[in-house]
Amino acid sequence: MEIQNATLASLSVDGRGSYGIGASAVERSEDLYTYLRITDIRDDGTLNMADLKSVDDEKASQYLLKPNDIVFARTGASTGRNYFYDGTDGEFVYAGFLIKFSIDPNKVNPKYVKYYCMSNAYKGWIHSFNTGSTRGNINAQALGGMPVPIPPRPQQDGIVDILSSLDEKIRKNTEVNNNLAA
Repeated sequence: MEIQNATLASLSVDGRGSYGIGASAVERSEDLYTYLRITDIRDDGTLNMADLKSVDDEKASQYLLKPNDIVFARTGASTGRNYFYDGTDGEFVYAGFLIKFSIDPNKVNPKYVKYYCMSNAYKGWIHSFNTGSTRGNINAQALGGMPVPIPPRPQQDGIVDILSSLDEKIRKNTEVNNNLAA
């Protein structure tokens, strides 16, 4: 198995990350887009759907997530926290403290990147930006330069199959637990 080295930017559709919309959150409304903020993303890459807000801005549609987008928290204690969008959680506009990369499925299995961004290697790389007593912070250019080890596509697909099965099992167990607690 030969591992190639790539950067996050080189695996994306347009070769760069983009910042979200700088708008305030408003109360949740079915008439507005749902606003994805850093605080809506859990450490495990899932969403906390309990306190979602909306965004009321004429430019909001320009910041809609598309399948295979991954967004990263760029500041604070949650720097590097990320969420992979596959379209199943609803429509989201991503907030200004998030950086989005659109992963190109012709270059890599997008979910492989998702799982890499949950690894200890990724977390260590992010931690290297949180040195000293200053608040954690990373920009789109630095994040785009993140090294990503890329095994051959069959191995990527195998890793994704295994980890996706585990994610589905966790999701179902959480659903059962939530029903039991209700």
